[in-house]
Amino acid sequence: MPYTKRFWAIAWVFLGVTLALITSSACQSSHESKTMPASAAAASDSSGSPIDVMCIGDRINDPPESFHYSYTYNDGSNSVNKEADITPQIMDITIKDRSGTHSYHGVHSNETSWNGAVLDLSDLNITVMSARLNSLNQGSAVKRQGSEAVNGYHTVKYAVDTAIAGGSDQQQFEALFGKGSFDKGTIWQAADSCVAKLVLDEGVWQQDGSIKKTHYEMARMKK
Repeated sequence: MPYTKRFWAIAWVFLGVTLALITSSACQSSHESKTMPASAAAASDSSGSPIDVMCIGDRINDPPESFHYSYTYNDGSNSVNKEADITPQIMDITIKDRSGTHSYHGVHSNETSWNGAVLDLSDLNITVMSARLNSLNQGSAVKRQGSEAVNGYHTVKYAVDTAIAGGSDQQQFEALFGKGSFDKGTIWQAADSCVAKLVLDEGVWQQDGSIKKTHYEMARMKK
């Protein structure tokens, strides 16, 4: 199996394990919270929507169209910015991080070249973020805000805010990720069921009790 495919396989396994742990914890939480009114549970379920971030990797690996991809990560001590012009045949990448700036040209007809380009754009932080967002899907922390044209795509806009989630949803999130953890931002999901734009701030609980703040931006723009 080529290295890039192994990377995405590992990423998906990591996501699967994370979601399995979330589901297990959620089931236990649900079992222990049978006093929650059925009407409240129904309201929570109806307010959210499935948000897919990992699909970006599929579109980079096997582009169905030409688009510009951008990704920014900043946690205060580490930051990275990735920009790529991607077509079904080639991709040109520029990455800026603490080590400096480097560029890469990938050619789809050359497996080694293409795998190197896809690997350049891979980031396990996206997998972790995706797992957290998946734990919020169909919950009261995700609110639909209508339709909007973004980056050349017809999208549905969602606001994400764990601070205003229903009591049980908020408690479950803190039980999974630590007290004081949070997710807040806006996500635009295109009609192909994949994110077209994402701006997200996360608070990640640390073992010393502090909250590590992380900022994400991700976008694909149709060319």
